Amino acid sequence: MPSHMNCCFNKCTNSSRSTQNLSFHKFPTNESLCKQWVELCQNDKVIQKFKNHGSSQVSKSFRICSEHFKREDYVLWTSKKKVLHKGSIPTGQQLISPKTTHSNITNWSDMITEEDEAVANNATWSPRGTPNFDLSGSVPEQGK
Repeated sequence: MPSHMNCCFNKCTNSSRSTQNLSFHKFPTNESLCKQWVELCQNDKVIQKFKNHGSSQVSKSFRICSEHFKREDYVLWTSKKKVLHKGSIPTGQQLISPKTTHSNITNWSDMITEEDEAVANNATWSPRGTPNFDLSGSVPEQGK
């Protein structure tokens, strides 16, 4: 593994050396999913590698930073690690300023989400549109 990683998305300057709290995701090895990622990143080197060698070589050689995915694309999101849901697709744009680091965020309350508040308050949270069931009670018997 390289000592540092760069995002291969067109016009993204994010690097593991210069930007904190980012994850750098490998391209999927599934050909059709990889092709979608390749088309969205609009990087000539990535496109050429995909055309010549397929998804396995693209997956070994290139990374896309976490700023090109939506929060709901993640199965795990912490300050140290971000894990994508299987089948996630980048947005085709950068969702956060490339230079968002601890040192230049002046108002942390602007960065807090519903999920962060729920976790901080020890409450339950579910994404919009997902029922938030209370499973702590007893299960009613059938036929009653």
